[in-house]
Amino acid sequence: MRLSLIILLSVLVGCGGSLTDEQRKQLKEGSEQQVIRKVSEAEILEEAFKKGRAIMEELENAHVSQDSVAVNYAVAVHWLEPGSSDASEIETQLIEAYLNSMMLGEELKDNVQRIGNDSLLYTKAVVQELPDGVVEVKGTWNIRMSKKQLVLDMDE
Repeated sequence: MRLSLIILLSVLVGCGGSLTDEQRKQLKEGSEQQVIRKVSEAEILEEAFKKGRAIMEELENAHVSQDSVAVNYAVAVHWLEPGSSDASEIETQLIEAYLNSMMLGEELKDNVQRIGNDSLLYTKAVVQELPDGVVEVKGTWNIRMSKKQLVLDMDE
């Protein structure tokens, strides 16, 4: 992004310095993204929960496809059922933790985990109560988010 901002400035200087409204807008947006701001891990986690819950509300209530939600929010959305073979290691661990919590009678809450240095994974279990009163974990929604995008979204 910084290189494209420098190239844009070089082109503008070479063209006599007159800017169109669109170029001014792009320059302003580019410079706003270059601002250094200090954000705590707690604020990033709070934003991840907020964004994850907003995405879940949209998935549950609006009946939209997970692909359109993923594009709209700039995230990766993955539905996972217990025993599924297409799960990442952390997704498998999380669904097992949900299953264990359910067996212990604990409330199944949504969760955010760090993945590496640049991503977070929001998960939420989907449960169904069977006619005999047993609660079954149908699966989990897994939403992978970029830390950078979360920070950028904080000002919107």
